[in-house]
Amino acid sequence: MAGGRAPISTAAIFVFICTCLVAPSTASLDVKAFSTLANKTTEWLEALHARTTHSNLLDTNMNDDAIVSIKPVYLPTMVEEMAKKIQDHFASKRNALQEIVVMLEDATTFYIWNDDLRLNTSRPLLMKDIRDLDPSNISQFDERLGVAVRHNVSGIHVPLEVYEGWLWPNIREHREQDPEILNGLQWSAVVDQVFQENYEKDPTLMWQYFAAQTGFMRVYPATSWYVPPSLVDLDLYDARLRPWYIQGSVSPKDMIILMDRSGSVHGQTFTIMKWAVKTLIDTLGENDFVNVAAFNSTTEWVNNCTLCEVNKTSENKDCNQLLVQATANNKKILFRAIDQLEDGGMASYSNALTFAYEAFIQFEGTRKEGEGANCLKTIMLFSDGGTEWPEEVFKNYSANNYTKSVRIFTYAVGPHPIPTAVLKQMACTTGGMYSVITTRSSIRTKIQESYSSVLSPAQPQNGFHTDQYTTTYTSAVTEELTVSISQPVYNNSDYTNTSSLVGVAGIDVPIKTLKNLSPFEDIGPNGYAFIINNNGFLILHPGLQKQLSYLSGPPHIDLLDVEEDTEIMTLIRDGMITGKSETVQIPGKIRIDDHHHIPHNEIQFSYTPIPNTPYSLGLVNLKNSDHMVVQKPETLKKITLNISLTLLAPWEYCKNQLPGTDIDQLMKLQASMKDKKKKCNDNLIQGLLWSQGWTRQLLQKWQLDHSQDFFSRSVFTRFGLSRFFPNSVKPDVARWRDPWHNPALRRGEVNKGVSVIPHPKGAYISAPVTVKKDKSQVLAGVVGVNFTASALRHHFLEHIKDSEWLNQEDYLLLLLDDGGLIVTANRKEFFGVTLQGRFIGDLPIPILNNLKDSGVYKMDIVVDRQALCEQKKLIESSAGLRSHHVPNIFTLVINLLIEVFSWTEYLRYLIYSGVLAVLAPSVDAWTEWGITQIGGLEDCTKERAVYYFGDMHPLSSSMKCTNASDKIPFWAHRLPNTNALLVAIEMNPNFPECGVFSDLPSIHAQRVEEVESCAYQARFRKRPASQAACNATVGDGGCNRCPQQIEISVVLLLLMLAFSTGSVNSIYHNN
Repeated sequence: MAGGRAPISTAAIFVFICTCLVAPSTASLDVKAFSTLANKTTEWLEALHARTTHSNLLDTNMNDDAIVSIKPVYLPTMVEEMAKKIQDHFASKRNALQEIVVMLEDATTFYIWNDDLRLNTSRPLLMKDIRDLDPSNISQFDERLGVAVRHNVSGIHVPLEVYEGWLWPNIREHREQDPEILNGLQWSAVVDQVFQENYEKDPTLMWQYFAAQTGFMRVYPATSWYVPPSLVDLDLYDARLRPWYIQGSVSPKDMIILMDRSGSVHGQTFTIMKWAVKTLIDTLGENDFVNVAAFNSTTEWVNNCTLCEVNKTSENKDCNQLLVQATANNKKILFRAIDQLEDGGMASYSNALTFAYEAFIQFEGTRKEGEGANCLKTIMLFSDGGTEWPEEVFKNYSANNYTKSVRIFTYAVGPHPIPTAVLKQMACTTGGMYSVITTRSSIRTKIQESYSSVLSPAQPQNGFHTDQYTTTYTSAVTEELTVSISQPVYNNSDYTNTSSLVGVAGIDVPIKTLKNLSPFEDIGPNGYAFIINNNGFLILHPGLQKQLSYLSGPPHIDLLDVEEDTEIMTLIRDGMITGKSETVQIPGKIRIDDHHHIPHNEIQFSYTPIPNTPYSLGLVNLKNSDHMVVQKPETLKKITLNISLTLLAPWEYCKNQLPGTDIDQLMKLQASMKDKKKKCNDNLIQGLLWSQGWTRQLLQKWQLDHSQDFFSRSVFTRFGLSRFFPNSVKPDVARWRDPWHNPALRRGEVNKGVSVIPHPKGAYISAPVTVKKDKSQVLAGVVGVNFTASALRHHFLEHIKDSEWLNQEDYLLLLLDDGGLIVTANRKEFFGVTLQGRFIGDLPIPILNNLKDSGVYKMDIVVDRQALCEQKKLIESSAGLRSHHVPNIFTLVINLLIEVFSWTEYLRYLIYSGVLAVLAPSVDAWTEWGITQIGGLEDCTKERAVYYFGDMHPLSSSMKCTNASDKIPFWAHRLPNTNALLVAIEMNPNFPECGVFSDLPSIHAQRVEEVESCAYQARFRKRPASQAACNATVGDGGCNRCPQQIEISVVLLLLMLAFSTGSVNSIYHNN
């Protein structure tokens, strides 16, 4: 045979082995012949690409081109320049925010309260009543914001629990009565003037808003309010529970939550208590620290991970995380532990409070740098009531320096007749607050109101408010990732003895706005900008994903969750948190996409703090990408942009130019280029026009030379210009128009030769276009062709047909990429498995094990903390029946009627249990602690394996299969200057399939089902710079209020029950 190889006997070609062990090379394997074939395959790929893309038409020698120059990129200078731009951007937003706060506080000073206000005189513009397609044409599309708005007024949002402030004006508690809402709308209306002036003065200003303690929120400019379809038109948004409001209204806290788990809380009361505790935890931010303990006659943490130190047990001796940071991950761990609680025994307040006070003392002595809020200390006690007064406990710990400032907030939970006077006295004695929670529908409002008024930061004497910067979260108005700057607003009216908090004002800074300040082209397609805050959480990063719903809390994704969690990356993270400015060059991996990583030895990180913010900025690029193309604008002035078969990257080429994917964006951009008032990025614009010039001839050739062998041909440039043919593939090309999400362009910066990107229908083959001038060179773009699977396999068979020893029946020949995906093969199927685009580990042979054991492939396990999974059905605890529902208006109204008109707790229990439990609809959209899941999905964590190339040397080895004693030869050889690997496996058609799969982890992401109870995230952090907010206002906490005695007739009660019964009967009849 060709290659000098003797025929292989039938007995030697047995099916593959189950041991998956790599055996030494045998004499019958001709490595030289296979290496020759691999080298020829490289040449074949290059020729196939050049022939089908016509890339040989391009002239990459720029020595004679006067309009192009290549200059070095100095990353430290770039990161300083970008940090200055971000600093200026935030400074202008702070100035605008200060104007809002001043106007609102002045309004409280001069406003005269009016008890006679009515809805028909106030006429607030509710955003839920605004429609996108406004027939009156009052709303106009705003190019800056990307939606239809009304610039002359702010829109109003009112939470469902507040009943829009006027629907049921005399059945709520005093703080939610009609005059407060309507007067609040009246006095705050003057802020519209400042809103409008700010918006007109600053062309980069986006959404402005103010939310009051009573619940209503003003948003400027007014726009329609979106409610997810899964909520059945029930708007569960409450501004007072959002990160920007909580951070601006409540000081950082060290909090211990005590849950009464005695036998008396069994059933509905325990269910309500669990909901309430989880709702409370959900209101905490990343600067808060918390833990939960359950008590009866004894007390212990709900999560055994922290049980050891306080109870002096032998279990988990090394743990000392008495309080943990209130991050999204840590909250989930606590939620799971709370769900598993069971009731029983007798309650001891003395034991519980002693436990909590001792935990505070121990935490002070064991916490590490940055741990703890080091601000306010609170104990939140949930119970159904009791008569024990822990006098000795208060006497002992009120004199201790570590515990004397601890405030106790108490919650009487559930519909029951147990006395609660002791709970109220606990709160009053320690400067806390007492609250009553009897129904599920009142949980969110009661929790929010319970401590925000007492723990709100005191108004600074100098009049300068502290700016609060949030972490990344999803905006309810735009449903995009954003951060906010917020400030508290105080009541300065004469009739108040103290300047109490009336609300919080804020301004959005969308993440895409910060991204648009990046030097996109300069740092290359593999370069990117990222920002973290004082806790190490991401503000900006290409790996930061959009959240499932705007009702979700901040995701709290750490830098080490998206970058490699290595020692050197930890040092970079810590350096950024502490405010250092450095540039380092490290070995690492370039994450091309979810399934492909490329090891690279020269990745540059340069970082610096952003002054006057808690953020730090980093820039990343590759060492061999340290040049950029710079145009001379005067040479290209008369060139116009060709909008045919063209897409642009979602970059801000000109100020407030919204990114798009269609011809409309190109037309707007061309108009902006001619408008001198529009500030455009000259480097990007000129690079765009220059890219159009050198890609024009390719597009013209493709239009004259189309073939059924491929789906499309395309060219992507570093300046964000994408061109393609035919037009039918535009949606596919649009997915790659952003260079960061374009695997071909990113590979082009790393691979000198051809790159292959397989998929189930074929493979995309691309090659870089490198511009050379003098002694420098830079990637200008990539040119590629998207082959069909059948055409590529046909070309491959034509290529190997001259290798006589590669008979199709005797050998399985695979062309793989660097992630283990099959680019093409000499067969369409392998024992019924379609090969095109398939992961090699899914084949019924253990070849992947042998390639990994030999070092051809290496593997990493990647954890994705931003994944989405199908929502699981919640497992009910033994605490009693739990109905997951969205409360309707009728249910909420009856709940309030019960709370007001019931003359005993016991009567309230009977009414609620007997009537409202039947009325509550079962809707899957509502989860246990008020987070809505969209489309049956929920946030989760997934794991997947990522394979990448290891050793370069050719491999000749063998493997075994089940019931076979002979070893099956195989070969593997990397194709030079590509991301491809050629593998040949000797086959015997007379024997059945191997039956042995790879036992290595799959590239297909799997949900992480089990979360370790001790998997708390405890990384280095720095507390917020300003601790002025730790001086909380002194509120009365409801301690000086006398309960209202409400007379109620038996007739009214019977009418209410009759009405409820009639509603129940109608529901049954309808069902």
